Amino acid sequence: MRVETKQMVKSEWGEFCNVIGVNPRNRILEFLIETKGVDFTIGDIAREIGLNRATTYNTIEELIKEGYIILTRKVSGAQLYKLNTEKNEVKVLIETFNLVLKRIVEESQIKQRVRI
Repeated sequence: MRVETKQMVKSEWGEFCNVIGVNPRNRILEFLIETKGVDFTIGDIAREIGLNRATTYNTIEELIKEGYIILTRKVSGAQLYKLNTEKNEVKVLIETFNLVLKRIVEESQIKQRVRI
């Protein structure tokens, strides 16, 4: 019998989602920000972040309509998508992501100095 602690559940997503909020939309955006410049199929995204395909498909459909995600190409009938880094709101999300990473690095450096 596997017992999940609060910490184990929290680690299923990154710190960006912990700051912005954990929901399918933010989990998809977090993944695409982390892999910026790489395109994926909806199935790949679903598998990588642990969402079911239907939820991922519906959420990505909304993100496409809003311009956050763009279709990049079709390969053997599969459609690939990536983050639309030209959209101003996406630029703000990337900046926020980078600030969260910077905070994590700074906190880690402080902890290392305290141990020395």
